[in-house]
Formats: sequence, C-alpha cells, structure tokens
Amino acid sequence: MSRIISGFSKLSKEEKINWVAKNYFNNNSNATTIIKQYWNENEKLQQLHDDFIENTISNFYLPMGVAPNFVINDREYAIPMVIEESSVVAAASLVAKFWSTRGGFKATVLGTTKIGQVHFMFSGDKKNLETYFNKNKTELYAATASITKNMEKRGGGILDIQLVDKTNKLANYYQLHITFETKDSMGANFINSCLEAIAAKLRNNEIEIVMSILSNYVPECLVRAEVSCKIEDLGGENPQKFAEKFYQAVKIAEIEPYRAVTHNKGIMNGVDAVVLATANDFRAVEAGVHAYASRSGNYTSLSHCTIDNGIFKFWIDLPLALGTVGGLTALHPLAKLSLEMLQKPSAKELMQIIATAGLAQNFAALRALTTKGIQHGHMKMHLQNILNQLGATTAEKEQIETYFEGKTVAHAAVVSKFEELRKENTNWVDFLNCKELKNTLSNLKVDAIPVFGKMNGQQMVEHLAFLMKVSNGKIHADFFVEDEKSARRKAFLDTDGELQVGFKAPMLSEEPIPAKFTTLEESINDLLKQIEDFHEHFKTAKHENHPFFGELDYEYWQKFHVKHFTYHFKQFELI
Repeated sequence: MSRIISGFSKLSKEEKINWVAKNYFNNNSNATTIIKQYWNENEKLQQLHDDFIENTISNFYLPMGVAPNFVINDREYAIPMVIEESSVVAAASLVAKFWSTRGGFKATVLGTTKIGQVHFMFSGDKKNLETYFNKNKTELYAATASITKNMEKRGGGILDIQLVDKTNKLANYYQLHITFETKDSMGANFINSCLEAIAAKLRNNEIEIVMSILSNYVPECLVRAEVSCKIEDLGGENPQKFAEKFYQAVKIAEIEPYRAVTHNKGIMNGVDAVVLATANDFRAVEAGVHAYASRSGNYTSLSHCTIDNGIFKFWIDLPLALGTVGGLTALHPLAKLSLEMLQKPSAKELMQIIATAGLAQNFAALRALTTKGIQHGHMKMHLQNILNQLGATTAEKEQIETYFEGKTVAHAAVVSKFEELRKENTNWVDFLNCKELKNTLSNLKVDAIPVFGKMNGQQMVEHLAFLMKVSNGKIHADFFVEDEKSARRKAFLDTDGELQVGFKAPMLSEEPIPAKFTTLEESINDLLKQIEDFHEHFKTAKHENHPFFGELDYEYWQKFHVKHFTYHFKQFELI
C-alpha cells in the first residue's frame, strides 16, 4: 500500500497526526499520546509555535540552562544556553567563574559587513558589461530605495555593489557582490529583497539572472573574544606546564584537520547553545564558521594561543551574523526572555557574548583534555543519565555517585550497583497482610499526585485490584506468551530486582481507567476482597495467565504481586 499522499498540508493538525501514526508507527495510540504530551496547554501559545513552520504536529523540547558568572568587557552576565549535550553548561559556568577573577573576557567587534550576491550569465564582451554596470550602478542603488529607507534611518543599508568576473571558474559566470550593514537585525529578508530588486534592474536581453541570494559566509562580520593572564595566575600544581600543554593542544588543532574538526565542534557547543536560546539561525552560523575555518584552503582551529613574556593569551575570531530584533527573536517568548537575561544586547553585543561562550567552552575542553581527560566530566553526566533511566531516588543517586568517584562509569557497572543497592534497601510490600495493607492505604488520598505515571491514588488501588482479578481468574488476559519468552521473563520474578519505572503490561491502556467506585474506601475494600479471593482461587486452580510473564502458578503470582504492590506504593510514596 502506497504511503504517498496528496494534500497533506491541507489536513488539520489532528488529521496529520492520525495519518502519520497509522502509516509509520506500530503502536498508534502510544505514538499519538507522546506527540500530544508535548503540546502546550496554553492554546494561544501552542498556535504561535505551530505557525513557526509547516505541517506542525508537536513541539520538540530541548533543555534550557543558564551559565552564570561571565564577565565580558567588565560587565557581568548570566548566559542562557539551549542544548541537549551534558557537561556543556556546567563547563561554561566553571570557566566563567575561573576567568571572572582573572580580568574576565574581553571582546571586540572587528566588522559587521554582510554579503549578498546576484549570480548571472553573460556571454558578450566583458568591457561592454563593465560599461553597462558603471553606467547603471546608481540606478541599481535607486531600485532598492523603498526597501532601504527604514534601514538607512537606523544607520544601515547597502554599502557597496561590485561586479565580479568568475568566468575563469565557470564559462560566462559573473556576479554582483553586494555588501550590507543591517544594524541589530540579522537582515536575511532585507538583503534578499534588495538583491531581487537589483537583479530585476540589472536584467536585460544579454544578462540572464540565475539567482539572487544572501551569503551565510560573512568573514567581514567578525568578532574577537579573548582572555589573558600571567602564567602563575592560571593556578594548579604546575601552571607553567599546564600553559605549555594547552598551547600545544591548540597548535595541534591548527595543523591537524582531524583534530581541528572536533576542536571546533566543542567551540560550537557554546556558540550554538546561545544562538538557539536567542532564536537566531544556528545552521547559518555553523555553515559560515566552518567556511571561515577553511579560508586558507586547509581546515584549521578557530582559536589560538600564545605564551609571551610570562603571559598566557587565548583568543578566538568568529564570523557571526546575528540579530536582536525581528524574526523569531521577536516572536518566541523564551527567546525574548533570553535577550532580557542578556540585558537586551545590541547585535554587536550579542556577537561578543556568543563568541565568549564559544571561547569558554573551548577553554573548558582543552583544560580537561590536557589534565584529567575529557571523559571525567562527561562520565559524571553519563552517570546521571543512567540513574535517571533506572528511576533512582535522590538518596540512591548520592550513594552511587560517591561510589563511582575515581572509578570508570560503565552502564553495566552502574546497573549492577543500583540493583545491589535496591536489594539492600527495598522494603517489599507484604500484600497478603491485609491489616497492615489497609493501615498503609489509609494514608493515601484520592487525588494524590504520583511520583511518576498518570493515575491518581484511587485509580492506583483499583489498578492493583484489577491485576488481582487477573490472578483470580475473574479477568482473562488473552495475550499468548510463548513458553521460551515466559521462562525468560519469569526468571526475573525469582530475583530481587524491582519493576522499572515505565513497566506496563500490554493489555493496559495508555490513559488511566476512570475509578469504578464512588469512594477510595470502597476501592480499598474491593482490593482486600480480591486478596482474600486469591487464596481461595488457588486452592483448586493450578495457574492463571499473566499478559507479560505468561502462565504463573500461585507461588509466581505471589512474587509478581509483591513486586507490583511495591512498585505502586513507591509511586505514591507509601513506603
């Protein structure tokens, strides 16, 4: 069956989701639930996000962090950073504090010129083209008068228009190379509108316009950020040795492209995070920066280092075309807050801030590489990610973090330590002790908010009763589990391992089932009744089918219920 569709853009948002779920996801309802979980509850705000692009079905969240303690040109900043990679924000924050006591960062804008080009073909005499261009150059400027009027009031506009001969690279190929000043706007729409107006004026019977478009390569829209101090002020056991190794690391990135790519990627961790936070175009910045790194014909380091007369100096030059007005910066609520956090910078000031973030990130990476090694910081965050996946509590995280200090963090080792800790600390629920069970459940509220999951307190009690009914044979789980799978899964019930957060039997719905009983007390009494029936049922029954573990006898159903009750009691912090 073909999945090619016509008129997709005309479908409603719900219809788009249903079509995608039906055609591309195995679990339609689960996919749809996840997609909708990321919608904003504020319909007006969600509509704003929907209108950013086409065919929107949801929002894709990225973490937004803050790196405080930056001092740039004697001014203090807290820098917003949007990035999914661990360690980046922490590293930037540490470096910011480090340099805040050593004079801070110094940043200078070296130029703000942006570029656009009209690409065209001309097969006639070059001298005739030059004559035509010089004669009509004033008219080319005039063709943009209505577009440049407001920009010129702000001190911007077209700086120059040059005719460039490229016929040595491609037959009959010429271009108009046009430079712009766009002040606090990134200027993409402004530049492209000017280019199209100029192209229309330039065109004649002998000139064939190929295209008119801005360039994201802006080597004259340049900013420098730097730090410097006496070598002894770098601190540590041997600051001279540290400075020398740091210098060598930068030099290696200057001459070795394989290293330079990773070196510069680390710089862009800091750059892109702030570009994203301020709703600027990180793809344009990335493309332009990497082109700049290759301007000599070889890909090389964006940062540089010197050691002269006992002074350590580290700096970076970056081409950055940014805006603080217009575009998404004026629409995205968090982008507006980011700019406010940065004290409402001009485009020039934002260039300085972002270059500083890139330099800070590079310093952090090189310091780690030349001392403890890059994995030291990364593994600390990797450990956090593993523990979050395992559903570790705050206390468990602290114990495991302490255990792994100075040790290699491997996934299997973390899981093993976690299970060992849970084995020692798990307070298993004795579900057969109805008196104690009732006493514990008396602390539960109907609308109690769970630590994880969606169900409320009463729904949780009725959910436990539901699985008791399955074990009692009152509800049949019509899910066939192959003997091989059943044997493998049942082995887990013999362990001291707990059910992991997110475990769900396949017969259960994505959303919590509404409470059957009017009061929580009725639900608890029903649960206790099902536990009593559990005893009676297995006086004659040999086994009942579990939708995940397969056929279970009385002993294995007990093991399951102990884990299941413990899982949900922890969900509501009853134990």
